[in-house]
Amino acid sequence: MEACVYCGLTLLDWKDKGKIGCFHCVRFLGEEYTKFIPNQAAEDWKPLPELISASFWEDWERISLPERLERIDSYRLPFTYRFRVARNPRNSIYPQQSKKTNRFLREFLESSSQNQEEGASPPQKKPKIPEFADRFPWNSGTLVAGDEDHIRWEYVTDSLLELNSILGSDFLQKFWAEDQFDFLEGIGFVNSCPTNSGHGDKLSVSIPANLAETGDLSGFRLPTDWGFYREELKQRLVFFRKNFGQNRKNSFFNLVSYLALLVISGKDGTKPSLPHNPF
Repeated sequence: MEACVYCGLTLLDWKDKGKIGCFHCVRFLGEEYTKFIPNQAAEDWKPLPELISASFWEDWERISLPERLERIDSYRLPFTYRFRVARNPRNSIYPQQSKKTNRFLREFLESSSQNQEEGASPPQKKPKIPEFADRFPWNSGTLVAGDEDHIRWEYVTDSLLELNSILGSDFLQKFWAEDQFDFLEGIGFVNSCPTNSGHGDKLSVSIPANLAETGDLSGFRLPTDWGFYREELKQRLVFFRKNFGQNRKNSFFNLVSYLALLVISGKDGTKPSLPHNPF
């Protein structure tokens, strides 16, 4: 077979773009697609003993997660956090807009709008179906339609407490409805780019580049063996991991806690000595 019988994707298309046109392409491409899907770790990531004093981290772990996140927020560090999730309606062609996908978007937007208390305010108007590549505010975040996939929703904040609240919200659970989105057993949610498949989500923390180059994080070693990666932007560094799902968010909070502790302890004069390791 040289092309997907459902959407027409060819091997040349795949090699040129690295993106598929529908979930049937996964069977057509086989390992060429699945080998790029990020693995989800079996357990949460924690800093290794050589990276930070063991007793220092043990004391920190005794604090409840909400208290830990609130304490980090109180330092008003120059960190920005971002969560993103991408999905495609069942049996759709990516990211082609059609009457079918418009109907799905309308129903999904209506059912996923934040609940309002009865009598608190007038009922919301029926949501407008976005044109592809449109970005518009939705449920405290931003929805993008047709950017590689049919739905991409993201939330950006400088508060870990806010991020934790969003990750546990009832609204977000709707993105994990296997009967609404393209889903394959053994893979998970199918997205056009394999690196976004599986759980189809991404968590990232953005920090000023000077903190890592000459400042408090100069000894930080990125735990790439646990799926964390570095991305360089203008005057910012982004550390991210894809495919967290609903069970591995603690790995991200541990990473941010570790970064924050290095900065906080540096300011307090209690920074543990770390071997110099490049990113």
